[in-house]
Formats: sequence, structure tokens, C-alpha cells
Amino acid sequence: MSADKNILLIAYYFPPLGMGGVGRSYALFRHLPNHGYRATILTVKNIVYPEYDHTRLEGSDEENIIRTGSYDPSRLMYLAGLRKKAVSGGAQFSAPRCYFPDSKRGWVGPAYRAAMRILSTRDYAAVISTSPPPSAHLVGLKIKAKTGLPWIADFRDLWFSLPIEKLYRTSIQRNYAENLKRKIVDTADEIVGVNESIVKYLGRGRKITNGAEIKTAQLWRKIKSGSKEKLVIGVLGTINELCPIEPLFRAVASVAGNNKVTADKISIVHVGGYDRTMMTSLIKKYDLQNIVSLKGYLPKEEAIAALSWSDLLYFSVAAVDWYHILPGRIFDYLMSAKPIIGVVPSGSDAESLLREYNNGVVVTEPDSEMIASYILGRLDTSNEKDDVMPDQDRDYEKYSTGYVAKRYAEILDGVIR
Repeated sequence: MSADKNILLIAYYFPPLGMGGVGRSYALFRHLPNHGYRATILTVKNIVYPEYDHTRLEGSDEENIIRTGSYDPSRLMYLAGLRKKAVSGGAQFSAPRCYFPDSKRGWVGPAYRAAMRILSTRDYAAVISTSPPPSAHLVGLKIKAKTGLPWIADFRDLWFSLPIEKLYRTSIQRNYAENLKRKIVDTADEIVGVNESIVKYLGRGRKITNGAEIKTAQLWRKIKSGSKEKLVIGVLGTINELCPIEPLFRAVASVAGNNKVTADKISIVHVGGYDRTMMTSLIKKYDLQNIVSLKGYLPKEEAIAALSWSDLLYFSVAAVDWYHILPGRIFDYLMSAKPIIGVVPSGSDAESLLREYNNGVVVTEPDSEMIASYILGRLDTSNEKDDVMPDQDRDYEKYSTGYVAKRYAEILDGVIR
């Protein structure tokens, strides 16, 4: 299908920025044209950021990407000569005191002015803004007020990683944020959230999860399996308080202590960002210096290649009150066909996906013994046939970024009249 309708997609985080926050906007940019919509990306120029990935974009893509200046700290620090900031061990549990609704507030003015110039160059059928940061929706609000174009407000998180009441320090900030949230929800033609918790929190909307590229399934197959002399547990993505690795470390330490399993029998390989101080402390705490291998951040294809010889994969999401997060990396895992150790909240979207996947073990309570027992069972059968699911038994499409774009196109069809 030819892309015959133009969409403006407002996304502060976009390649060549790396890590998980860029996946959704990139998926829409890449796959919406297959469903009749061409996305022009409005994003920020280079900023101080933990990791960049220059492998995703092609030269011709820049024709449809508009990068603007900004007065936010990340952009200003880049202009001052800084290039990279460390990954924090904690998630965004508080918002800055001096910015509202977030530290990217200084991007709103430049982004809005650039948007109005873009909209004047050709006919646009709709606007999509995606958060975090919530400031992206301020741009969407201003465009909606000025042009009346159909507007979809997309939420990849509740507000940041946590809801408003957990983020802001003062009642004034919280009340202001609640009013802004209501205005966004009331004004947008459609609301989209990546999981049920977000849709419930916002009071209305459609759920469209993230996804993984179809080619990810083939990347996992580049190396069929690891050495059968060692059980390799792969871990993909940033580790922090919301995606903890300690349950795995505790279980492996238990296995090693009770069964004298040494580093020549089991290995944990992590690819992704992490707080060095936190990770070093955990490895030392559980005496895993000879078992854990830290590869650091790698571009997506390199990351999966580095883990493609894993026998098991480990995925975790922390339980935080009533709401749940759904890291996009889970869809890369679901493309692997490998057994997954999933430590997830009961009743979450992550639990539903992993139980539907039905290959591995799902733990919904902090139960390291269940994980340890599963690992022991895998050690006992490490010389037997892999538990990789046959391709003919897998439905890759429903986990794919192409499916995300298809669902989005259906919503666009509905709001564009």
C-alpha cells in the first residue's frame, strides 16, 4: 500500500538515541507507510544521553526527520561539550523541582514552532505525540488548539515510569500535573497506552503494546545454542529498580552454594545498561564474580547476537503498588523461542504474555527457590535437546512492530474523517 496520508509524529526520544525509549516511535516511522501513512518525525537534536545507536536509520530517512534545538538540560549540556551520562540504578522516582511537567519543558517552544512550519509545507492528516516526556503532549496540545488536526496522545508510561502522585514532591506540582493529564485526556481525539494499567490510569483509551522487529527471530537463530558444557542465562536490557536482576543472582547463588556448581557449569550474560556501583555490589554480595559477564550496551542486533547462544533468558519487572510496566524488551524475548525465567507482578500484562508463551517458568512472588529449582532442572538436562520452540509453532506477527503499526493505522483511520 502506498503511503498517501501524512502524519506528524512528535517524539523527543528517537534514533540515533539508543535504548528502549525509542522503539515505539521508530516502529511507527518504519512501518506506518505499509498501511497508508507516512510519518514525519519531529524530535530533538543531539543530547547528552547514555547510549547512541547509529545502526537503525538509513541516509534517506533524514528527509522525513526534523530535529530541533531545545533549552532543556540534556541539550544544553551537549552544547557545552558533554556527550554521555551514566545509567542510574534507580528509575525516575521523582520529577525535577525546577521544571514542569519535566526537564524537557525547554523543548516545547522550539518543537511547536518547528511543527507549525512543517504543517505549512504539505497537508497533514493527524498528529501523534508520544511520552515520556509529558512535554511532548504539551506540543500536541498547542498544535491541536491552533490547527484542530486529529491528535493521538500516546503513553509509553503512566507519566514517567510512575504515576503523578509518586513523582512530584509538592501538592502544587501534583495538582498541576493532574490538571494537565485531564486536559490531555479530554482534548486528544484518541488516547493510546502500552498496557492495561496505563489505560486504566488515564480513564480511557486503547491498548497497543510495543513489539519487536520480525527479523529479531532470525537474529536469535544465528547461533543455535551455546556449549552444552555450560548453562548460559541471558539478560537483555537496562537493569534498575523497576527491572531488577537480584532475584536471578540470589537464585544462582543458592544453586552454586547448595550444589557446588562452579563457573564452568553456569554463566549469566547481561547485555544492556546498568549502574556500575549497584551491579558491582550485587555481584560481590552473591559471590558471582566468576559467573556474571557484563557486555554493556550494544546496538540491538549486536545485543541479540551476543545472547543468541543463551540456553535460558531472564526477564523481570518489579511490582509497584497497583500499576504495572511493560518493558518493550519482552517482545524481543518472545521472538527468541527460548525458555524464559519471568519474574513479574501477578495480574500484569507481562504475566499474561509469558503464560501465553508457555516456555519457561513464571514467578509472581519473590521466590528465589522456584527460580533455583528451575535452573537446577535445566542443569540436569543441559546435555539434552534444546527447548527452543519450532518456528511453525510460533506466531511472530502478534509480537511484531509491524503489528503495532497496523493497530495504529486502524486508530488513525478512525480519527481522520
